[in-house]
Amino acid sequence: MSTNDIVGGNSGSPVVNAKAQVVGLAFDGNIQSLPGYFYYDGSVNRTVSVDSRALLEAMRKVYDAGPLVDEILGRARPVGK
Repeated sequence: MSTNDIVGGNSGSPVVNAKAQVVGLAFDGNIQSLPGYFYYDGSVNRTVSVDSRALLEAMRKVYDAGPLVDEILGRARPVGK
């Protein structure tokens, strides 16, 4: 959860920390974020995010997409090996 400004269509957007590191993906917003196209109220608006480490773990162990995770992390094996 964070007070990042989110509106419809932002789901899947990267969540970046102060060091410019991608730390997750925006998943949803609370009901107070719905009028976000018109105004933002940081005292009540919340963004629900998913930690990028959890996404990578699910891709590797649940979806059997280990090679894709390796590629995302820059650990791709050469083709044909």
